[in-house]
Amino acid sequence: MYNAAIIGVSGFGDTHYRDLKHGVEAGRWNILGATVINQAEEVEKCDWLKEQGTVLYTDWQLMLDELAGKVDICFIPTGINMHAPMSIAAMRSGANVFVEKPAAATVQEVIEMQRVVNETGKFVAVGYQFIYQPDVAQVKQILIDGKLGKLVSIKSKALWSRDSIYYNRNGWAGKLNVNGAWVLDSQFNNANAHFLNVMNFLVGQTFSAAAEIKSCYAELYRAHAIESPDTACLRATAENGVKLYFFGTHACFENSAIDLVIRGELGTVEWRYFGDDDIKVTLNDGTVESYPQTPATEYRQHVMAALETRLINPDTLICDLNIAGEQTLWNNGAYESSAVNQLNETDFTVDDDGERIKVEINNISDIIDQSFEQGKMFSELNVPWAVKGTEVDLSSYKQFDGGKI
Repeated sequence: MYNAAIIGVSGFGDTHYRDLKHGVEAGRWNILGATVINQAEEVEKCDWLKEQGTVLYTDWQLMLDELAGKVDICFIPTGINMHAPMSIAAMRSGANVFVEKPAAATVQEVIEMQRVVNETGKFVAVGYQFIYQPDVAQVKQILIDGKLGKLVSIKSKALWSRDSIYYNRNGWAGKLNVNGAWVLDSQFNNANAHFLNVMNFLVGQTFSAAAEIKSCYAELYRAHAIESPDTACLRATAENGVKLYFFGTHACFENSAIDLVIRGELGTVEWRYFGDDDIKVTLNDGTVESYPQTPATEYRQHVMAALETRLINPDTLICDLNIAGEQTLWNNGAYESSAVNQLNETDFTVDDDGERIKVEINNISDIIDQSFEQGKMFSELNVPWAVKGTEVDLSSYKQFDGGKI
């Protein structure tokens, strides 16, 4: 049986709580401690935890101090600005870490986290859940085996609607900085960060490594009444020359399936996340192969299985800091490339029903579709409100100080 601690059970912390609850019920996990600062709002969860013998805390550092040396993994589903300090403290208390994505807001925090990994011998697994799935491993092996030949590009697009309730759900959503600490919340550093991360991973030249990002270009925009960008087009170049593209927005009224396309000299992989289609591999000689997607209902069990296996086998693939850190690098580089450009009120439509406010940039679905198909930035399509960014060299980038914010 494995011993856990958890910091936070609300918001996305509910997912981590339920993961552990299933583990407890299966007889695999024991939750020694839980930090719940809003216990009056989480009575049912707190009652269940106390029934299991879990000690409840309102101070996460006190919990780590009192449970030092007793915890196998500390689960950290907290705000982005707290990922690094909590992960570092947990490792120094003797615990391994499962921290929600992204790994941290800045590259310097990831570097410090990795230093503490080396210092303590503990591991940090990051909650980019796709990395833990069998279908991702299968596609990665196809690429490693050279079935597509030399890789040329990988691109994804994501239109996920988010409203004012989403941005008002906590004290850091939609923020760039909170109390002097970088957050850099955005659709490409939070909800859609999964797709930057999985692209980085798939393009990596060995099975367990992500691609090293050498340069990037970005155009960042916002239509919602927030600090951070809700819409972006990003391009990066990996050390092996592969081009990576992301086109995404939260400023839309409807969600769409997430498309991902990998192009090599010998063929392509087409992947529609959360759709019903199989993953399709099409080779230039006309050969077509299909592979099933991992059902979303199975995502979390694969995550937990990987964490459990990693505790006894250090060769187990997890989304470690070397993989997740490339997404943080790309994220920081985006703000070096582009300011966050506020759109004019004439460029978007507002739907306010009195309870929540939704925003949609005019024609954003068509714009993103064109960008995705052509591999072009918004400014290259001559979108009227588009503002060009600059190409940024990230080959020796170690410190984020605000970029063009």
